[in-house]
Amino acid sequence: MTSLLSFSLQALLLSVLVIVFCLHKRSLDLYVGAVVIFWLLSVILIYARFGTEQIFLYSNDQEIHLQILEQYIPNEGIPFNFEKLIAGRYLVTLPVYFFSLFGLNSVLLLKLQQLVYLIFTYKLGHNFLIRHNIKPKVWHVGLFVGPIMIFMSTLALRDLAIGFFTALFIIHPQQNHKFIGIIGTFLLRPHLGVALIIGAVVAKIFAYIQPKFFLFAIFIFTIGLYWFGAIGYFVGSSVLNQVSLGSAVQVFTQYKFTRLAANFLGLQFLTLDESVVSASTTVLLSTRLIFIDTWLTPLLFIVFLLKFSHKWNQLRLQVYFAFIFFYGLTSQTSWNSSRQNIPFLISMGLLAVAGIESRRQTTTAEFGS
Repeated sequence: MTSLLSFSLQALLLSVLVIVFCLHKRSLDLYVGAVVIFWLLSVILIYARFGTEQIFLYSNDQEIHLQILEQYIPNEGIPFNFEKLIAGRYLVTLPVYFFSLFGLNSVLLLKLQQLVYLIFTYKLGHNFLIRHNIKPKVWHVGLFVGPIMIFMSTLALRDLAIGFFTALFIIHPQQNHKFIGIIGTFLLRPHLGVALIIGAVVAKIFAYIQPKFFLFAIFIFTIGLYWFGAIGYFVGSSVLNQVSLGSAVQVFTQYKFTRLAANFLGLQFLTLDESVVSASTTVLLSTRLIFIDTWLTPLLFIVFLLKFSHKWNQLRLQVYFAFIFFYGLTSQTSWNSSRQNIPFLISMGLLAVAGIESRRQTTTAEFGS
C-alpha cells in the first residue's frame, strides 16, 4: 500500500509535469491551472479519506481497471483477440501499466490520464469556438467541460477518454482526426462507436431529404432510431451470448420514454430503483446544483435544435440522432447514469454555445441596422 505521503508527492510531481507541458510562452491558461490545482487537492483528499478503498468510490469500474493492471496484463499479456482487446480497455490501461513499472501508483496514473483527457477536450473545444469566430468565455467552458467533467477527472475511470475521442469524431474538421476519434471510441465503448456512425449517416439522410415539417420529421426519426437501438441491443446480446433472440421486452412504454426525458435533464436516478442507486433522491437532486452542466447543457442543446437558427443543425442532428440510438441501446438495461451522457455533453455544450453566440450576433445586427 502506498503511504499518504508517497501518494501526495507523486500527485504533486505529476501535477507539476502537466503544468510544465501546458505552458505556452511561459503563460498558463487559467482553466488548465485551476483544474490541475483542483485535481491535485482532490486526489490527495480522496486517498486520505478512503485509502485503497478509493477504487469503490462512485463506480466499481475503477476496481476493474486495477484488476486489469495488476492481474490480467501481467498474467495474460496482451492477446491479439478482438473480444479481449475490448475487455482489456488497453487504450487507457496500457499506458498506465507501462508508467506504473517506474513505481508510480496505478490508480493515481489512471486519474492523471483522465485529467490529461480533460485538458485535451478543453483545448479541442476551445479551438472549435475560435475556428468559428467565437471568443471563449468562462460560462462557455462551463457548458462543455464543466463541473461533471472536472469531477470525473479525479476518478480512475475511462469516461473522459471516451468523451475526448467522441468529440474528436464529431467536431474536428479533418478526416484523419475523425478516424482516430471513432477508433478510440470504439475501442473503449463499442456500442457508442456504432451510435456515432449511425448518427452521422442518419443526419446526412435527414439533410438530403429536407423534410418540410421539421418538428414532425424529428419526432418520426426519434421513434425510429430509439426502436432501432432497442432492437439492436437484443440482437447484439443474442449474438454475444450465442442464444436465440427470443421475445424482446416492450420498448414503447411510458417508463422508457420517461427515462429518455430524464436522460436529457440529468435525472436518470429518478427512474431507477435502490438496487442501482444507493444515495437518496434528496442528495442526488442537490448534486445537480453543483453539476449544473448535466441538465443545463442538454436542455440548451434541445432548445436550439428545435427552435432557433438552422445554421448548426446538421451537426446538432448528428449528435441528437446518435444520442437517441445510444439511448435505445442503454435503456434496455438497468444501468443508466450521467456518466453515459458525458461523450454527448461535450458536443452538446459546444453547439449550444455556438447557437447562443450566433443568436446574439444576429440580434445585435438587427438592432444595429
